[in-house]
Amino acid sequence: MRSPLLLSFVFAAPLLAQSPLADSTVVDSIAPGLEYRYVVRQEGPWRAHVVRVDLKSGAYTVRSVRALDSLRGRETVSGMVARARREGHDVRVAINADFFDLKSGESINNQISDGRIWRALSWSGAPRAPMRSARGQFGLTRSGRPVIDRFVFTGTVHSTRRSWALDGVNAIPANGEGLVLWLGESNGKARTDSLHPARQLRVAVVRGSWRDSLMLRPAGPVAKADSAALGARDGVLVAYGRTAARLDSIAAIKGSFDVHPSWIPAVGAVDQLVGGWPVMLRDGIPMIESSATSEFTGKSNTDVRHPRSLIGFDADTSHLFIVAVDGRSPASAGMTLAEAAEFLRGLGVAHALNLDGGGSTALIIDGRVVNRPSDPQGERSVANALLIEARRRSP
Repeated sequence: MRSPLLLSFVFAAPLLAQSPLADSTVVDSIAPGLEYRYVVRQEGPWRAHVVRVDLKSGAYTVRSVRALDSLRGRETVSGMVARARREGHDVRVAINADFFDLKSGESINNQISDGRIWRALSWSGAPRAPMRSARGQFGLTRSGRPVIDRFVFTGTVHSTRRSWALDGVNAIPANGEGLVLWLGESNGKARTDSLHPARQLRVAVVRGSWRDSLMLRPAGPVAKADSAALGARDGVLVAYGRTAARLDSIAAIKGSFDVHPSWIPAVGAVDQLVGGWPVMLRDGIPMIESSATSEFTGKSNTDVRHPRSLIGFDADTSHLFIVAVDGRSPASAGMTLAEAAEFLRGLGVAHALNLDGGGSTALIIDGRVVNRPSDPQGERSVANALLIEARRRSP
């Protein structure tokens, strides 16, 4: 149980952020293994909220969640926390995650939740960009090890004698080329449009899950792609561009076939994954300058002070750091990416990723927003979030 002193401090933090204070750092405990820091620096001026999570204790899990438990739509981080609590999860801390489409609420990058692939791409970045690229992502392996890298999906379809590349899950390829598996959670999203004509093969999900592999079987002939609703055990393999021959070969399979997920770089089975942009620190070295070419990071993101949502971990992966930097106010201007990278290094962070910031930045502790969202209306509805939950103990 948290102390009354900490409760009063945490809930007052947004008010403190409006006051001109000397440089200070207030440190307190949310719970054993969860430390909260409120950092005031006048040089910015900056107000930052830092949560340090002890990963080695095994007391906490990190879980990614979708807004409204849907591929499309938006929800506040507070709303996602409240829903998770109703489902029996003991959520202690939460922060917003990936950039997203303001109209549809779809996240820009990959997402995995408890091994379930919501969205997977063979590459990411600006559509029709001159070079293929991949943007940064934060994840946890099945063993609970945190990872930050520019992951790309490299699935495979296997029959008894042949295998084919699978280029994505629940997402039209940005370059219009690829074989993609669409499943029931994609309902409501068009699988084709005037720029991406395609062919499809309906499949039935026989058994399995994304945690290991899915067994599918053809459930009809190859036809023009549509967006008809899918049942819980239904799917569609859609071939975009020059991958039609791949689809025809799979359609000729007599019986079932398997679909296996994998990622590059290989880090083992990945159970949680969310996108960000860009990778800020790698082995303690700032990556901001190189992100202009590696992740197409523009100066409006890099060089302008914004509210920031940040995530990182130390060199031995023993501690996770979740940071919200207030911005766009007289009390706290926000940080450039270079300033944010140096701030994280000062905390002992070796690997870090920039999450969606600006008006999206929201840090929740025990159900309350502790930072100062910059939108006039307060907390913004976003696409997804990361939740820090007390691990469920076996009876």
